[in-house]
Amino acid sequence: MTLREALIQAHIELGTTRENAELRAKCSDGIIPAGAALSKSPVKPGQERAFIDAMKIFFRKLDATPGAREALQAAIAKQARKN
Repeated sequence: MTLREALIQAHIELGTTRENAELRAKCSDGIIPAGAALSKSPVKPGQERAFIDAMKIFFRKLDATPGAREALQAAIAKQARKN
């Protein structure tokens, strides 16, 4: 399982549709081209579930923290302008 597949799985387990989860992955590859290569890296065998659960915790905290999503979107927009 790659990092990208694990992130998609985490989004799906949090209730996002597969199409939206894959679209998010494609968008992040376009915005952060250097991250696209890293997203193809494998998750350590046997650590897939732990990584997915950690990402779910991160996404939940991101949603629960006021202003966090907006700050992240602003940083993404700034990076996109640089590209």
